[in-house]
Amino acid sequence: MHRMLHEPLPSTSNALLDYFLAALGGETYYPLGGNTGLPAGALESLDHNVVLAATPVSVRVFDEALLRSAEYRDTLLVRHGFSPETLDPVRVDVALRSTAGPILVPDLSLFRDMDGQLHLVPQHQDLFLTVGPDGIWVSLIAPFDRWTDRAAGLERAAADVVRACSRARAGL
Repeated sequence: MHRMLHEPLPSTSNALLDYFLAALGGETYYPLGGNTGLPAGALESLDHNVVLAATPVSVRVFDEALLRSAEYRDTLLVRHGFSPETLDPVRVDVALRSTAGPILVPDLSLFRDMDGQLHLVPQHQDLFLTVGPDGIWVSLIAPFDRWTDRAAGLERAAADVVRACSRARAGL
């Protein structure tokens, strides 16, 4: 996987971008150029028509930039704080491109199903997203049957994030 990142990006942001890049697959990711209003180090996948960005800023301050970006492509922003999934919850804000204009779906949690597929799920019934080799897919149907299944999938994803960030901090 070929990608170029800006140097000042925190190792945890890099680790979480890698986590999403692995789910998407594809070969080439480019730094997003220009003054987009998104955090430094945002990447664009031409294969999937997706922009990915990550930030330790845990509050929602990038909504307008996400909506502007989604005029042309789906955009994911991973907000991870300084201790992802140990002290700070990882939340993903997604702005989806649509014919009616961009749609913002904020505060999604990472969910890993039993087959290893990465999903983004809301707190309550809303849009559910799947991140995979075909890009980002939206569904009104949850990727789990029971709330206990939801909890297990959230725990699997949280464990993945903790491992990825620990390896990044250790320089592995």
